[in-house]
Amino acid sequence: MRPDEKDVSKLYFFVMLLLITVGYLVQKASLYIGILITEFFLVLLPVILYLLFKRYDVKYALRLNPIKGDQAFLVIVIAVLGWIVSGFFALLTNYFLSKLGKIPVMPIPAASNTQELFMQILIFGAVAACCEEIFMRGLVMRSFEMRGSIKSIFITAIFFAMLHLNVQNFLSILFLGSLLGYVVYRTNSIFAGMIVHFTNNTISVLLSYFIAQQNLGKATPLQQVDIPFIVVIGYGIFALFAAILLYVLLRYLKKVTDPYVIRGTTKLKEDLHIFLHWPVLLSVLVFLYRITEQILKIAGVI
Repeated sequence: MRPDEKDVSKLYFFVMLLLITVGYLVQKASLYIGILITEFFLVLLPVILYLLFKRYDVKYALRLNPIKGDQAFLVIVIAVLGWIVSGFFALLTNYFLSKLGKIPVMPIPAASNTQELFMQILIFGAVAACCEEIFMRGLVMRSFEMRGSIKSIFITAIFFAMLHLNVQNFLSILFLGSLLGYVVYRTNSIFAGMIVHFTNNTISVLLSYFIAQQNLGKATPLQQVDIPFIVVIGYGIFALFAAILLYVLLRYLKKVTDPYVIRGTTKLKEDLHIFLHWPVLLSVLVFLYRITEQILKIAGVI
């Protein structure tokens, strides 16, 4: 039995409220401990309590199925290529935002030493990947599955991108969420999503660390940046080659996997009504408010 999509929509809105209130406060008090509290208690715990309270089959609902060794290696390569492509969407978004004003670098600081680096890999990589995948590609994607396997991937990707409440990486996370959903769907294993998510976040942590080491004393985490158009073009060409390779590997993944495909009977107009259900509508309004505020800050209006 699949979790009810209306119940899960309410849970999603509840988690979003927790993130912008409790999550904000605990991370402001202590970044690393705050993120651990956020992931374990604000993201993961509500999912577990909901499934246990409703007496759902946890293994089925969350796709807790093992992944084959060769598939695990394949999804790691897919994750690396996906990171490159998603990076282009982030770069492109920030390029256009930079035309409005100065865009801030994301406020998560780079690790200052190897000990902190390993801690970031554990927290931002492993913990975030496990908790967020159980929530999004586990519970949320399963709940919308009767609308169709492919539709559930994109619905979940939209929810995933909104949950981050950030205009600078919305398109990047939307792409990543779609990729994560497809990998989990094809392998029928939440662990595939965790591997891709962990790889993506770990690459970002490592890159941030090595850049900071090269520019030690020259930059701060809150430094504002300008993005030359030539950088967008250059990275875009690089990302195009990565996208072609990614497409080839996704085709191969499709060839070597045989998941149960659900072909939903709902029409697109009916699917869009999801966003009129009150908890989803309120989540969208919260998201729009936050990104509007961010855009206005970049433009120097507020």
